[in-house]
Amino acid sequence: MLAACGGSPASVATPSTPTATRSVKPVVERAPIDPIAVLTPVPGADVSWLAPGTAQLEQGGAVIENPGGGKPVEVAIVDDHGGRVRVALLLEHARFSLWTDRNRLFSVMRKTQRVNARGAGAFGDMQATVKAGARVKRIGHKDTWTNIRYFGALEVEGWVPDDVLGEAGPPHLEHGRFPSGRHTLMVMPGAVIRSEAKWAADELAVMANGYFLDSVRELEDGWTEVLYDDGDLAVRGFVSKRLPPGQVHRPHTDPETMPVPVTPNTKVASGTCLYSRVKGDAIGYIVGDRDVDLADGELGWFALTIDSPWGPIAFAARGTTRTDLQACAPAGTVPPTAIVPPSVP
Repeated sequence: MLAACGGSPASVATPSTPTATRSVKPVVERAPIDPIAVLTPVPGADVSWLAPGTAQLEQGGAVIENPGGGKPVEVAIVDDHGGRVRVALLLEHARFSLWTDRNRLFSVMRKTQRVNARGAGAFGDMQATVKAGARVKRIGHKDTWTNIRYFGALEVEGWVPDDVLGEAGPPHLEHGRFPSGRHTLMVMPGAVIRSEAKWAADELAVMANGYFLDSVRELEDGWTEVLYDDGDLAVRGFVSKRLPPGQVHRPHTDPETMPVPVTPNTKVASGTCLYSRVKGDAIGYIVGDRDVDLADGELGWFALTIDSPWGPIAFAARGTTRTDLQACAPAGTVPPTAIVPPSVP
């Protein structure tokens, strides 16, 4: 009847169709770090090791090029972002942080572990063992095993379970070779220690920066069963002086590109603040009264350059005059300043 009168048909509610929903992971917001507070040493805290390379004082800032030094640097990881990490450096003359690639971090052995030359499998009596706290480089991965390389007096390359590796570990003191009281065998760098007295046997270690092994017994054809033990490494195997040397992967250092030390022109006070750039963030401070290169900048700012494992690094410093620079070191973390403005008669 409604239709006959020209009225509109009544609307009929239709059952709603369920729509697919996506689970959204909650975003965990981390509190921003205090770049000065993280520089305070914590006794007994875990440490990491970094191979110097390109770095930045702040994300997106000017790139600091490594001029050729390859010596590992002790650092503490204080922040990360993707493949980048922010590390704190506690040097004798300064404390500051910078950003660099995560793949420049050494791995640290969480526990003592035999190194397998072939990957997952059985170990023989002759073996190389890397001790807890030693630093190694990751060079490969398969299933639950990581291919590592240790470099010290000897070089060792092989496979260890993933779970024995970490990015940080307790402070580790390096110790030289432990004498065993046995006769000493002198070999040249490149001498290969193998799992059997055969030239085709698995390579356990290669002499890199040392010369002496402990002799266990002499065998035929010039082979000697040997031992080696220090704070990072223990090796037992066979060596022959008659075979050609093996390959050693020494850290690359180019003497022609080594950094030229800073030529200082000013002494600044302990605690002087180091900024990432003019009008940037404070990211460090000077420890002890230090000779630095100080150059005038825009009003109220100076360029302060110090030596570092990356070569000279130029920070910004803030102050009214060259002898009155702003300090930002937490109280009690650095020696008191020894710079006193001249008295006025």
